[in-house]
Amino acid sequence: MKILQGVLILFMLIGFLGCEDEEGEEEVASTTTQGWHFQGRDCLACHNVDLQREQHLFVGGTLFKTVTFSDQDDLDNSCGGAWVLNFLDSGSNVVYSSLSYTDSSSNGDKGRGNLFVLARMLDAISGDYYLQITDTSGNELALSSTLHNFTYDDYETTNSADFANRRSCNACHVSGGVTQPLFVQSNLQLCE
Repeated sequence: MKILQGVLILFMLIGFLGCEDEEGEEEVASTTTQGWHFQGRDCLACHNVDLQREQHLFVGGTLFKTVTFSDQDDLDNSCGGAWVLNFLDSGSNVVYSSLSYTDSSSNGDKGRGNLFVLARMLDAISGDYYLQITDTSGNELALSSTLHNFTYDDYETTNSADFANRRSCNACHVSGGVTQPLFVQSNLQLCE
């Protein structure tokens, strides 16, 4: 019985550590160096399930340099930098911007190319929005061509590609997925 309990505890620890980065979540990231942190994967699968509440995301995704890349784990394919995610209405007016919902104590800069809004800073929006990715100076890197719908519903890992509540960008925007990965459509020189 003790062997079975030990094996169960081991599997629970492996499952818990599966969403943690390779350096451990307690280590504080450098604000100038971006490294590997599960780019191109379903951000909310971990950041709304396995991690502590203050690390939950409202929305998250990864920006790649081009739509044609062979390895999402190769950091050279990710577009590194301080990215801003803007929610635009049908008239191209910014309604919400991740610049307004940042937390200086966040370790979110750890993942190269990853962009997000923390749930503790913005926990819900409702409506249809175009999504725009810019740098902090407002230079556009990418803009969605279709409206994305958001509801007050919680994120469901069993329906990650939920077109009625598009919270985890990489659930749909992934190589071989529902639609192409997020990629830089202009100003590639802004990628680090």
